[in-house]
Amino acid sequence: MKPLVIPAAFDVVAEVVASQARGERQTGERGDPAGDTEPEDEKISQASALVAFVEGHAELFHDQNGDVFAEAKDTRETRRLDGRQFKDWLVSNFYGKTGKSPRDQSIREALSTLSGLGRFRGECREVSIRVATNEGAYFLDLAEPGKNRAVRISAGKWEVVSNAPVRFIRPETIRPLPEPKRGGKLDGLWKVANIPEDARLLVLAWLCECLRPDTPFPLLELMGEQGSAKSTTQTALRRLIDPNACDLRSAPKAVEDMFVSAGASWLVSYENISHLSAPMQDALCVLATGGGFAKRKLYSDSDESVITVKRPVVLNGISVAVTAQDLVDRTLSIETPVIRERVETTDLWKQYEAAHGELLGALLDVAAAALDLLPGIHVPAAERPRLAEFARFGMAVAKAAGHSADDFTKQFSTCRQEAIARTLDASPVATAVLAWCGQNPTGAQDTAGNFMNRMEAFKPQRAESWPWSPKGFADALRRAAPALRQHGIECRSLPKTGGVIRWEIGPRGKFTNQCPACPDVLLKEAGQDMQDMQDIVQEFSPATVEVEI
Repeated sequence: MKPLVIPAAFDVVAEVVASQARGERQTGERGDPAGDTEPEDEKISQASALVAFVEGHAELFHDQNGDVFAEAKDTRETRRLDGRQFKDWLVSNFYGKTGKSPRDQSIREALSTLSGLGRFRGECREVSIRVATNEGAYFLDLAEPGKNRAVRISAGKWEVVSNAPVRFIRPETIRPLPEPKRGGKLDGLWKVANIPEDARLLVLAWLCECLRPDTPFPLLELMGEQGSAKSTTQTALRRLIDPNACDLRSAPKAVEDMFVSAGASWLVSYENISHLSAPMQDALCVLATGGGFAKRKLYSDSDESVITVKRPVVLNGISVAVTAQDLVDRTLSIETPVIRERVETTDLWKQYEAAHGELLGALLDVAAAALDLLPGIHVPAAERPRLAEFARFGMAVAKAAGHSADDFTKQFSTCRQEAIARTLDASPVATAVLAWCGQNPTGAQDTAGNFMNRMEAFKPQRAESWPWSPKGFADALRRAAPALRQHGIECRSLPKTGGVIRWEIGPRGKFTNQCPACPDVLLKEAGQDMQDMQDIVQEFSPATVEVEI
């Protein structure tokens, strides 16, 4: 961008403003009443001086949403033009240069001019928080004040670079990372993070996946009884890659709060989640795969404020909060074991902070090695789960950490089985379908309304979420269909004939044209699938349900 005022011109303007300031102070000392007023031309000259200062010491540009940023030429730090950080930087440096504090009116005029210059004369560039990708490599911002150092991660190696080729913004809540050290081990992480051994590969793969912003993220859910160090575990995991002034946040009150939080940090972290409404679970799916949230800026205009994000998410709670099938398919649910031996958290965190650089270096070692092994990892198309990118990368992470790819596959498969079982438990319609299929092994074709009436007898007792209409029943069948398919039961709607939409429910082997978009995740034989189904049917059959009065 060609600046309108060159740095030398700013020195002239600054000297004029400084002389005006000296003259104003002398006039005030003589007791001239005019010393309390300011001519209109001085206001204009001060605003122009502010614009000249910014163009001489920063480079203006905008992103795809039209938001304007300023990159300091000395430190290469990037700040939003409409944020408090940029305003404080401008006031502080302008006062240091001229010895005069700019007035609010002059600042507003200057910011308005700078916004137009950055939007229409500046380049369009991508801005990131904490993690970015550029030319096949990944960058992790160390967020050191006054510096632009970041870790460059590529296949087989990582290094700390002084001037990263990507632009990071640093919200006020972001905290710096220590410089990573080579040759460290991750054993110290598990002393703080209470993760069972049979799930540590999943968590390690999730941490490495958080460094890849170009792939969909799995959501990490930590659950366990009171006192199982869920919050401590979550804090340790977050501080390892994205320390924040508020590492754990309370449950959001609205979907908008989720996107605002995601727009101001890299890793979205919530604690003590007891319930997530359907809109919030849908919003978490959008955060994990990438999407946006828009609302009108002011009621008096038609402009929109847009937040476009894709973020890794971690949350914890005593009870299971993730129940929607679409989100369950993207979630790694891990139960933290009971703490057998208590330790003082003060000493624990001192040891963690002392070893933070080594832990971060060990994680980077694994991530870089996994990127090097990734091209040689192949998963057959028929065996790819919903999180295909994560599953493939997780196998590479396992090999990079000294394990076999099968070790990760077993942990991932176990996690998926538990998630599917939880989905069935949370859906009274799925429970009724399992019980009905136990007594009708050949299946049937009928309308959603008739199926609803048939399965009333198999409805779990006190099922408050049982659908009230055939449409609601059909919607519940669609949501439960992927989980039921894993248990050998196919639920699908047939083409509309005669103005009526019919459904077909029955054994999966009965249908020859299976949906390729929903391959098996659990590689079990059909006989074992049916045996598992029969076990669940017996468990939820009305004849065997015990009701406490």
